[in-house]
Amino acid sequence: MDKTKIARINALAKKAKTIGLTERETAERDALRKEYLAEMRASFKAQLDSTYVQTADGAKIPYAEYARTAKEAAKGKK
Repeated sequence: MDKTKIARINALAKKAKTIGLTERETAERDALRKEYLAEMRASFKAQLDSTYVQTADGAKIPYAEYARTAKEAAKGKK
């Protein structure tokens, strides 16, 4: 997301706290927030996809696989 959109989100947030927003501004703020969150989630997912966990035996496995096996192991203990 470019800096102008982030600045607009911040301006709308400040205005909402001080004098309030019109319906149009509220809709704009909500759309910008939705776009921002979608980009942040995609960025975080990409970061996790490139993360590896090193096991005690020295093997490196992708985080997604590690999380899946840890979840299955936790289910087996119950």
